[in-house]
Amino acid sequence: MTGKTTRRFCLLGASTLAICATPALAQSSTPQGAYEDSNVIIVSANKREQTLQETPIAITAVSAQEVELRGISETKDLSAVAPNVTVSGATTNATAAVVTIRGIPTPGDETQGFDSPIGLYLDGVYLARAAAASFEIGEIERIEVLRGPQGTLFGRNTTGGAINYITKRPTDDANLKLKFGYGNYNSQLARLSFNTGDRGGVRISAGYLYKARDGILDNLLEPDDSKDPGSYKTHSVRVALEADIADNLLLTNVFDWTQTKGGAPYNQLAAVGDGTFRPNVTIGGYTFAQVQPANVLGYLNEATVLESQCSQPVASISLKRLDKVCSESNGLALDQVYGNMTRLEWTGDSILIRSTTAFRWWKNRIYGTDLDGMGTLKGPLFSQATLFNGMPESLIGFVLPPAQAAFAPFIAATPVPEVVQGLFNAQNTRRQKQFSQELEIVGGTGSSFEWVLGGFYFKESGYELNPQNFGFVLDTNLAVFTDASFGPLGAAFRAANPARYRIIPQQSTLGYFARGESYAIYGQGTYRPGGADSPFGVTVGLRYSWDKKEFERFQNGATPYTSAVDLALNKRSAKFSQPTGHITLDYQPTNRINLYAKAARGYRSGGFNARQSTQQDNPATPDVNEEIALIPFNEEKIDAYEVGAKFDFGRARLNLAAFHNIYKDQQVTVPIPIVGGGSFGTQVVNAGKTTYTGFEAEAAVNLTDALLLEGSFGYLDIKVKQLPAADINGDLRNIASVVTPGLAPKYTGAASIAWSDTIGSGDTRLTARLGWTYTSKQALFPNPLTAPFQAETSSGARSLFNAQLRVSEIEIGNGNKLAVQLWGKNIFDKEYLSRSVDLGQLGFGTAIYGDPATFGIEAEIAF
Repeated sequence: MTGKTTRRFCLLGASTLAICATPALAQSSTPQGAYEDSNVIIVSANKREQTLQETPIAITAVSAQEVELRGISETKDLSAVAPNVTVSGATTNATAAVVTIRGIPTPGDETQGFDSPIGLYLDGVYLARAAAASFEIGEIERIEVLRGPQGTLFGRNTTGGAINYITKRPTDDANLKLKFGYGNYNSQLARLSFNTGDRGGVRISAGYLYKARDGILDNLLEPDDSKDPGSYKTHSVRVALEADIADNLLLTNVFDWTQTKGGAPYNQLAAVGDGTFRPNVTIGGYTFAQVQPANVLGYLNEATVLESQCSQPVASISLKRLDKVCSESNGLALDQVYGNMTRLEWTGDSILIRSTTAFRWWKNRIYGTDLDGMGTLKGPLFSQATLFNGMPESLIGFVLPPAQAAFAPFIAATPVPEVVQGLFNAQNTRRQKQFSQELEIVGGTGSSFEWVLGGFYFKESGYELNPQNFGFVLDTNLAVFTDASFGPLGAAFRAANPARYRIIPQQSTLGYFARGESYAIYGQGTYRPGGADSPFGVTVGLRYSWDKKEFERFQNGATPYTSAVDLALNKRSAKFSQPTGHITLDYQPTNRINLYAKAARGYRSGGFNARQSTQQDNPATPDVNEEIALIPFNEEKIDAYEVGAKFDFGRARLNLAAFHNIYKDQQVTVPIPIVGGGSFGTQVVNAGKTTYTGFEAEAAVNLTDALLLEGSFGYLDIKVKQLPAADINGDLRNIASVVTPGLAPKYTGAASIAWSDTIGSGDTRLTARLGWTYTSKQALFPNPLTAPFQAETSSGARSLFNAQLRVSEIEIGNGNKLAVQLWGKNIFDKEYLSRSVDLGQLGFGTAIYGDPATFGIEAEIAF
């Protein structure tokens, strides 16, 4: 294959054909015995550089060229980049995302007592908080998506898989790049990056990014489009330094800083309670109560929106994406994510020693989130003092004591008071900082026995203060004016009730400090009998992790804890430990075929549930002394079995994998009311068991030197074997038969067609690409007993199309080059639900829709 063909192949390759080295680099980097070809795809999933095809792991790699072409810059852009991988956006702030790999999602609850089952890494540095892991990452060299448990080299909290962003190293040659872009919704892009080149063994690269967009919806109550829902303004800085301290000692230091301020996604009112009674249900011979949603529909019919430009409340309920909305809060959120990584690498004749030290910080402030999706709502207020206001004088006289009978005319003439109260508004202040140190020793490269030894230390601390203001709708005919309370007068009071549905304002605040510490040691070895070129290999890996968690909650309800007993019960610590590892057999009969089988165990650390109920009759905690204390939940484990095959046919590649995972001791959330707190909480217990069985395929075919077809397909069959819930007697029983796995689509798919060739007599190149991604329907709330709006808050199947047209390598004099690109995302403007919130007992569910069609133009000048 010619050099030009190689460059076309690398540029167009997405998932499976993503990371290409130049011919010289490929030749020097390819381990002995690997397929030596100019289309080498280099990955580092095993802590050493290997070709993608020889690595016995289900891994998808995305190259720098593909990142640039497709506009990938953060975690939210990775949805459907690989089979059985989906990403859903945030509900309240810009840096959060829910990542699902092989049916296992990061937690939707972003409190810092939970660890994520998906490991997210930046240059190998662990990013502990999923709420802070989707930020603009500058100068991406490649992205590696590893599917399945990675419990040996990546460690704990990778039961679903891992995503590693590898950024670019400073170059030996000095260069400067300027990039500008503009698109609909007033999207703006400006990026500067430069390299100093080698200056006496020191190389420095630096970059700055500005990225902004107006909101994608028009909030009629916000005159500034740059503060509408979906808006953002991002500033990002990255500085990287490499220094050759000695011939075999390399120092690398990378600092990154990102700040994003923008309008939160709009929570559109999708469904409300209408008074329909949800009866008890029988599951496995036991009786369970279902959450009864408040009759919000009845209240909205009595309430009004104060702003004249807004529709009345009921008109805001829609299962279609609204383009003009009324939100009383602009939902602005500020996120700052920054960190520094220092790495020392010493290279010997057959050994590499690598030390990585990293600090990272996250600061988040959500100034106000309107979760009911309406304007300023005003409606009847519930209070005992005004219970009989507006009732007929004749009825009031029956209930007043004789001494107060004279007040009956006044009470009858006084209307039920009204109050300005939204259904749900919240604010939040969060912060987190972490330190990590890892030491790796890599040896035996190119020999019959290749090995890795390492040690890892991690420490983090976090804080959250989350005030919530919400209203609970009370049906006074059912709760107050009953026959049991008023006897034969009950029917008359109900018929004369001037405001049947009244709202009770509530305030609840969650506040806590969280701390964590982790140690691990690990080792992995690959032995090939008969030498490095032997077709058969055995890889064994083992890791042992020790974790300690501390949690100090100072409020979880209407008022802070003040007594010494309450404060002591809400300050707890716990320790967890677990061995993880794998054994992998691979067989490479030729340098174009790789067959492998793998058995692995993964481990997700235990922790604390910040929203835990403090109810005395908590069925999960029979010990009276523990019933109002914070209760740790334990670690969960996954046993994974996988077989795979990788084929390289020259112009075509095909990678296949089939897996069966058994997840045990899963952390299951059981809803329990909070006594006296005006809210409801949850208890997490280790009682879940689920199996995940699936199949994945990735393929790419170069039909000609200029035309490339790609595709991927993922199938997932999830069977929930055990999931506990409290029955009407307070006993935990298995309700697995009625549970729908959440955030786990059964099918995912992707396909693209790309054409790239030189035009004219020079090196100018025209590239055109059309991509399609598919995600089947998925429930976002799995338990129907606690999610009355499960159907309305589920996401339907969706097909999205993206397109790019790029002209590059345009000579503009003195060796400088210009590239111009047109791009479009969701080009057919598909409406689809991205995230949702089911507030159950409060009586409503909201939907957040994905971005509409967006498009723009970008120009880049390389000097």
